[in-house]
Amino acid sequence: MIRLERYGDVTRLRMSTWRSRSIGYEVSAYFAHGTLVDCGFPDVGAELESLVRELRPIGAIITHAHEDHAGNVIPLARLGVPLALSNAALASLRAAPRIRLYRRYTWGQPRPFAEPFAPYEAAHLRILPAPGHCPDHRVVWDAEHGTLFSADLWLGIHAKVMHHEEDPRQLVRDLRAAAALAPERMFDAHRGPVHDPARALAAKADWLDEMIGVIERRAREGWTDRTIVRAVLGGEEWAGFVSRGEYARANLVRNVRAGMEPAAPSPPPSLPA
Repeated sequence: MIRLERYGDVTRLRMSTWRSRSIGYEVSAYFAHGTLVDCGFPDVGAELESLVRELRPIGAIITHAHEDHAGNVIPLARLGVPLALSNAALASLRAAPRIRLYRRYTWGQPRPFAEPFAPYEAAHLRILPAPGHCPDHRVVWDAEHGTLFSADLWLGIHAKVMHHEEDPRQLVRDLRAAAALAPERMFDAHRGPVHDPARALAAKADWLDEMIGVIERRAREGWTDRTIVRAVLGGEEWAGFVSRGEYARANLVRNVRAGMEPAAPSPPPSLPA
């Protein structure tokens, strides 16, 4: 199912299926300046293809290769829609590795992207790297209208669940860089339009910075990851178990620990005079 919501010059394509709704998930693509930002997931492919024939976009920007954002590049290419996507995203889409069951249930399994396509350069939109979410992740900035299409950058101020490949410290930098743009509007891929976006971005950066500090202190005190998840983040949630740790609160702890600087060695004791 794709529902259209209009916000002035921006059209939101709000996508879900009964399977995604059964576990509380949906995702949105956006249409602005004749450009499609992301293209949703494979299980809405037929409906999206019909909608693209109606909208007739001049191009599409793919923010990253995750299947809920890039799952319909094949029909876009077959319809002759030029694509803007990073080399890393293209390599991932070409390979189309088999994703885990929970993701196949929610979004569907993408097929390898073998179609030729024309590259797209959006005249009125800037594509900005934001690799904290994943290495190929990017956001889209419309300076003329003060609008940020934030893809998976924000996802809520207190979002504790992370993908295994997320970099919490880089995510803080990405959030602060986006807040510095002073966006008047922000469209999140899963939450839709976000009220007071500059404040929301800064608030998430502040909260995540605080969490990183707390996790680092507990790790240096010798706490285990499981104890930190339970005491600091309120325990693991169902997604962590269903995904077998691929999408879990524990990843916030693991990835903070992985990026910690080694403790400075203690100075040797001085000899008595």
